[in-house]
Amino acid sequence: MKYRLAGYITQMFLNSRAKLILFFTGLSIFLALLVGWISARCTYHQVLEVATLHVKKDLNMFEVLLNLKYPGEWQVLDGRLYKGKVLINDNFEIVDFFEKATGNTATVFLNDTRVTTTIRNELGARIIGTKVSPPVAQRVLQQGKEYYGIADILGEKYITAYKPIKDPSGKIIGILYTGISLKKFTPIQQKFYQNIIIPYIGLVLLFILNGFLIFFWAWAVNLSIIDPLTKVYNRRYIIHKIKQEILKKQTQKDYEFSAILIDVDDFKKINDTYGHAEGDKVLKELTKIIKQRVRNQDILGRWGGEEFILVCPETPLEKAKILADHLRKLIEKHNFGEKKLKITASFGVTSWKDEDTLDIFLNRLDKALYQGKIKGKNRIVIF
Repeated sequence: MKYRLAGYITQMFLNSRAKLILFFTGLSIFLALLVGWISARCTYHQVLEVATLHVKKDLNMFEVLLNLKYPGEWQVLDGRLYKGKVLINDNFEIVDFFEKATGNTATVFLNDTRVTTTIRNELGARIIGTKVSPPVAQRVLQQGKEYYGIADILGEKYITAYKPIKDPSGKIIGILYTGISLKKFTPIQQKFYQNIIIPYIGLVLLFILNGFLIFFWAWAVNLSIIDPLTKVYNRRYIIHKIKQEILKKQTQKDYEFSAILIDVDDFKKINDTYGHAEGDKVLKELTKIIKQRVRNQDILGRWGGEEFILVCPETPLEKAKILADHLRKLIEKHNFGEKKLKITASFGVTSWKDEDTLDIFLNRLDKALYQGKIKGKNRIVIF
């Protein structure tokens, strides 16, 4: 089961569909990260909504405090802003009180110009006489609507609220403002990141890591069962598969399986004449020919040197012989390598018998091949 799973995983990554699989794997990871990013953005906007509700409430409270502290109507006299009989220009009492009570910045504008504020510049001076931003002026002064949004105040982000000041005739003569530093809401974001985003990213990374671990485990297992030259199974795995076939035979009395041992005739001459590199090409080409002509359930492996073994599940001896003869003829007709070499191969064929052990079965297979060699090669012997 381990070998089958490892083979499937490795094949899935390394075959011709690898690019497609890797693409969808990458796409899945990208989508997972995208969901995390969207979640973070949604949370940021939720924080802004909470902050906006908070600053809106504070702006109403600022207005209530002004009405309690300075009863009367808003009016402009001689170019100055009054609340009732109290001059608001350069009157810092109420804005400072509000700042201490809420921690918010506070400003009163005459038209679009600050006349009292808690906001100070780098030198600590209040920024009296500065103008409100054009978008705020348009919405509040021209349209008579409240304005809520983020503003950069002396390099720090604030969630801000503005509402128009009207005189008894309903004319807009100024603006009330309050702002809350977004730093106050940082703990909410941090809590979200700690409780949701960080674990989510951790799960995504764990998923990626597990994917790599599974692939490299499968790759390592396959290295232990695959012949590095021909890319067919090695002797270790073939013995494992034969043992599996034996177990099937023990549990299913009518079950039959066979094996074919294949040896390239006079392979040493190829190495001696053309070099080992050419000999390696012959072996690789030979395995390709065999794999193209056998069933998916047949298991081809390199038994050692120029010997190969083919385990044929659900195959009686006679059918194994027919397959061996078909392969023998294909090999005999084929031109191998760039030099178009002609080679032959000898075949030993046997099937499992009830009285067999693994050693008896393999010895009989080896004897069959040996008989093929001494009888002239390029032939099939059945034992």
